[in-house]
Amino acid sequence: MGILQISFAKVNVLSNDIAEITVNGGADITLDMVNELHQLLLSLFSGSFSLLINKTNSYSTQLDALIHFGTLPPIDKIAIFAPNKLAKMSADFSATIPSSAVLNIEVFTERDDALTWLR
Repeated sequence: MGILQISFAKVNVLSNDIAEITVNGGADITLDMVNELHQLLLSLFSGSFSLLINKTNSYSTQLDALIHFGTLPPIDKIAIFAPNKLAKMSADFSATIPSSAVLNIEVFTERDDALTWLR
């Protein structure tokens, strides 16, 4: 459907209710960046939607940004594609953040498995 570039990531709209987010390598995600992403997602989807977080690149996320990310009400499910051990450890930690507890989050080591679960 199309790839959109924001200041710190690429957002690939895969369907009318799924977007893949690939953060640029070396980024340090702040609360302002999460707000930028939220605004884009709300402009793309009219109802609930799911996200595929592609952790191919190495990046960091500030704790307040990580907490705020999980507060966007229209998010239905989040699949995290973690292709290596370090990415998986980071993803597993992110899934334990209190604001993430109410979300339906799963971590996958294969991208296709993550997409299958989202659909």
